[in-house]
Amino acid sequence: MNRPVQTHSTERDGKRYIWYTERLWQLAKDLPVYEVDVGQFEELDRDCWFSESKPPTIREVAGHCRRINETDLEIPVIINDNGRLMDGGHRLARALIEGRKTVKAVRFEEMPEPDEVEDL
Repeated sequence: MNRPVQTHSTERDGKRYIWYTERLWQLAKDLPVYEVDVGQFEELDRDCWFSESKPPTIREVAGHCRRINETDLEIPVIINDNGRLMDGGHRLARALIEGRKTVKAVRFEEMPEPDEVEDL
């Protein structure tokens, strides 16, 4: 079974920069791990998983709930150079659900080269 490639994207300077999540994990594996305040993430109040053009279905919400329940909080979330979440939304959601104040994180001080760049 082919599973879709997971990505993270960021818009900067009129371009969309895209990173493949599995590559981000490799690039971040030797970064120092530290605890970060769960409440600091802007992504907690943004639509990071569903298209803004249509409401999510029960199936889509259930899929994310399953991933939240199965996620491992020992794996740190990945943060970019601006403090924004690059990977770990399901881990962040689980920490929030469990009432945790902090979550493990690693941070890129400089952004790695993207896998793709698109003009907006």
